[in-house]
Amino acid sequence: MNILMVEDELLIANDLKNTLTGAGHQVTDIARNLEEAINAVKTQVPDLILLDIVLEGSADGVAIAREILEIYRIPIIVLTANTEDSTYQRVKKTFLPAAYITKPIRHIDLPRLVELAWQNFRPENSSALKDLVFLPVEKRYEKILKSEVVCISTLKGTHSVHLFELYRKQPRLVNLSLGHIEQYFTDPVFFRLSRSVLINLSHIEHVENTHLKLHDVDTLFPIPDSTRAELMRRLGRR
Repeated sequence: MNILMVEDELLIANDLKNTLTGAGHQVTDIARNLEEAINAVKTQVPDLILLDIVLEGSADGVAIAREILEIYRIPIIVLTANTEDSTYQRVKKTFLPAAYITKPIRHIDLPRLVELAWQNFRPENSSALKDLVFLPVEKRYEKILKSEVVCISTLKGTHSVHLFELYRKQPRLVNLSLGHIEQYFTDPVFFRLSRSVLINLSHIEHVENTHLKLHDVDTLFPIPDSTRAELMRRLGRR
């Protein structure tokens, strides 16, 4: 893919560029501010933009994204060292990023997330396509129906997860962390039960005092005290 980078720190920019070109992509330009970003897009429309939020000058990444999206509809990955929730909320109010990644990022994860952002970039008005997500399973990207995902569980000691689905006897091994995958499952029906488990509320079979059972999954999942109240609220229970 042709990728435009908006990053004002030269060392970081070159490091990211080397990672992307090593994965077979082409970095069309490295823009440091709003003017350079707009000129770069008009010179060569990229397939995807890797955008930092905190930039020197009067316009930050959110303002740059707003200007670019008024001209072209391009998937944008936000890559930032700013971990404040207020920044994340401001991004979401302005545009829907293809991914939201905090620095530093492992070199092995960046090409995967770039591929995911591109694979999952679909027309917003297509309800059928909204249910689709492509995730890295082994050495290829496989189509997943989000409505059939029962839960996603972190594999202890790894940066991968098991993805459990209806009608599949064995879970799929997805080569990304739960934190990265979660941003593709933002529908209200998905709930972060714990640090290591994301569940689909519509596939709960029954809830006990301390555990819950999901369809087509033999394991009983413990309900942490920290999320119990919110879970019961989401289920319409007190």
